Amino acid sequence: MPENKARFVLVCQQFLALGTVAALAAPALGVVNLEIVRPPPDVAGSTHGPAVGETGRGDVPAARGAASLVAAGPVEPEVTEVPIDGALSSPTPVEGFATVGVTWDGDERLAEDEVTVSVRSLEDGTWGAWEEIEYHDEHGPDPESVEGRGARQGTEPIVVGEVDQVQVKIATRDGRAPGGAELAVVDPRDVAAQVQQPAIDTARLPASGTTLSSSPTGSGASDAAMLTAGATAKPTIFSRAQWGADERLRGSAPSYHEVHAGFVHHTVNANDYTRAQVPSLIRGIYAYHTKSRGWSDIGYNFIVDKFGRVWEGRHGGVDRPVVGAHTIGYNEHSFAMSALGNFDTARPPAAMLEAYGRLFAWKLSLHGVDASSTRQRVGTRNFPAVNGHRDAGRTACPGRYLYARLDAIRALAAKYQRPFTRRTRSTDLAGSRWPDLIVRDRSTKQALLVRTGGQTNFAAGTKAASDMAGMDLLTAPGDLTGDGIPDLLARDGRTKLTGIYPGTRRGTFGRKTHDISRFRGADQLTGSRDLDGDGRNDVVARIAATKQLVLFPGDGKGALRRRTLLAKDWSGYDLTAGVGDLNGDGRNDLVARTGGELHLVLGKGKGLGARRVLPGRWGRYSHIAGMGDLTNDGRPDLVAKVARTKVVHIFPGDGRGGLGRALGPFPQFKHLNFLATAGQLSGNAGKDLVGRARNGDLRVYANNGARNLEAVTEAGWSLRAADLVLNVGDWNGDGHADVMTRSRKTGKLYLRTGDGRGGFGPARLAGTGWGGLELVTAVGDVTGDGSPDLMGQPVGRAMRIYPGDGSRGFRESYVAHSSLRGLQHQGLGLWDGDGAPDSLLRRSDGALWLYRGNGPGGLVEPTKIGVLARGYRWMHAAGDVTGNGRPDLLAADKAGRLWVHPGHASGFGTRRLVGDGFGVYDLVG
Repeated sequence: MPENKARFVLVCQQFLALGTVAALAAPALGVVNLEIVRPPPDVAGSTHGPAVGETGRGDVPAARGAASLVAAGPVEPEVTEVPIDGALSSPTPVEGFATVGVTWDGDERLAEDEVTVSVRSLEDGTWGAWEEIEYHDEHGPDPESVEGRGARQGTEPIVVGEVDQVQVKIATRDGRAPGGAELAVVDPRDVAAQVQQPAIDTARLPASGTTLSSSPTGSGASDAAMLTAGATAKPTIFSRAQWGADERLRGSAPSYHEVHAGFVHHTVNANDYTRAQVPSLIRGIYAYHTKSRGWSDIGYNFIVDKFGRVWEGRHGGVDRPVVGAHTIGYNEHSFAMSALGNFDTARPPAAMLEAYGRLFAWKLSLHGVDASSTRQRVGTRNFPAVNGHRDAGRTACPGRYLYARLDAIRALAAKYQRPFTRRTRSTDLAGSRWPDLIVRDRSTKQALLVRTGGQTNFAAGTKAASDMAGMDLLTAPGDLTGDGIPDLLARDGRTKLTGIYPGTRRGTFGRKTHDISRFRGADQLTGSRDLDGDGRNDVVARIAATKQLVLFPGDGKGALRRRTLLAKDWSGYDLTAGVGDLNGDGRNDLVARTGGELHLVLGKGKGLGARRVLPGRWGRYSHIAGMGDLTNDGRPDLVAKVARTKVVHIFPGDGRGGLGRALGPFPQFKHLNFLATAGQLSGNAGKDLVGRARNGDLRVYANNGARNLEAVTEAGWSLRAADLVLNVGDWNGDGHADVMTRSRKTGKLYLRTGDGRGGFGPARLAGTGWGGLELVTAVGDVTGDGSPDLMGQPVGRAMRIYPGDGSRGFRESYVAHSSLRGLQHQGLGLWDGDGAPDSLLRRSDGALWLYRGNGPGGLVEPTKIGVLARGYRWMHAAGDVTGNGRPDLLAADKAGRLWVHPGHASGFGTRRLVGDGFGVYDLVG
């Protein structure tokens, strides 16, 4: 950031950029109620000083449905600019309810303490006292911006009202007036030009340069607008048209960036204005900023008067992050609202505080900012979400009495703000809380519902025992003591005595209860479950001297009975492990490795049966263990640790003696030199793993009880005519996720409402004209109005946001980003945690680019966060598939394997296999 952007000083007469959103209770561009609600009693302690508006009925809210005193049409103010020769201007005639200011050449930048400008007025033949005009050297557009390059320096505008003449004087250190100094006198035109008319909400404006013809049309449903309970209510906002903005005065098109915080300001105007005079006051400021200062628009984004009415300032959309001209260097990262009046001399009325609370609650929510946040990054500094101007610079603004009520404004904003976690689309279609997919079978063209289950994983290890470093043989045989809790067997490498360490209900192992000498000569030791069929768990060992494999039956009370021979010659096997009933015949089995091959050795109840080779390269594993269902599908699995990389894989059993593709990798077990399936030690429903760390501590890793895939079921409808399917979230506000499909041939978009149990309603037309759009994706609630939205790119044009209307159609679209080009586009959801949904683009070279959402304004410039293999057929951002609190990425390769890339703070982690058989699906949503 340039040096001149390093200070955060917001100017007193400035407002922060606030974007546009459609009125939640009415269709876009429709008539809305301009009721000003009477505020509740103050929520903060009282301050001293007279209150604005307390002497009359001027601050009484308008009755419900009452018309507002607004301009009949655009009003062009008249601006007179008089050169100032020397330090004192000539007396200048004034017309109308005048606003004045002093400007000078833009290249002569003066610090605030280097110049003082004062004004006096002539009325009825008598000159009044000199009154200083506010000047802030960092109030304006950024100098390097298009708007700032042609701007003039100058004071704040000040209202002198209906006087006869004005005169200004300039005092500088060298006694010389700044170069090109001019007195600007603004006549906002007669208040009589205003008439009573119904208030039209013009908040929902398309982005600059967009037209309706560039947007696909909605369904035209009569219930197109509905109030969504999850969205913060939008306050009444009087439009630019209502204060008579002459749009011909505006210069360059508005620009957009981000909103991270808001600031409270005051304009330092007189406090005795009437309701009818407010539009004139705003027009005076507007004309001064555009015609005298050379800005592209009024610098403020919002103004609030003493009656509690909020007025739209800078053009570009009240719900969008419009970059204002209020704080040099920080215009791109914040917004503010300025109170019309001087609140260093008077207390703000309750209606004004109420308006601040409601506007800040709504505006901050649009951009994903918690109104109660105490730490927001704004440019190069951190601020609370709600601040006073003096918190950012050396100024008295927003006046001592308004600043004293800052905590009241914060409390009101927090009170009125609704949670915005619902902005990430819900992709759970079957009621399990985990994301689901809608896919199309390539051959049948039928829609299928793929239910994910949270992804099998294990918690961080907890200490279960210590002093195990000297143990040379360990195994987790299940429950030997008969208390229902898994136990541990460990042989002391020095004494060769083996102890039983009973498991506890706290997920630990107690002191050993036995010293068993019969394993002195063993070189392999494994639990085998109930291998002899008597209902009690057993232990298998290989005798080193004879290479015999023997069984030690358990008695169910912690002791082992006389051994029996299982195999006379077990010399070719370097590893033996119990695996439970791997083939589903009701008897427990073993696996044994020889020459890199892993053999399944079937149990017969009394001895061992046939052996067969399990496919795979098993020589690369240092540990192989079984004995339990780790994937939570009811079938026993194998766990294996790679000798070279130390990562762990799980091989899911198919219940028929086979194994599926290796799941994982699971890197959290790298530091272990022993690993086994322990059973249910941590009290949850899944089978846990137990391992020994290098320091000799025994650690238990709790199974999360989740499954990679729950099921694949028929959705009950055909996708034969579709080229696109989208899991759009809760589109119609009934609490259940919905699906949209598109036919590129007809250009029609259809909505199928979900019932939350995996069922769907009939297809209903949601829009037409969608055939010419590329990169169409579901993005969640980008606009912040409580309803999910879509993004799409008309061929050869900019990426656009298509806001959902809360029913089955759309509001008017607008540009999200002008340069979004790529192979695949996905709505990620709340990726960076700022409360605004983000998007991901995969380009043809496999690079992944994150486009962060800035609230309803769209997407900011991208950041590269990784590279995805180009061998993937498709990728899909389904949401938080792994349960780590961040959106993840699913990707299917050409072999039909589905992988998950877990999301983390800066990108995606090492991929893990989710499942197989996805090569038959050619559409996914």
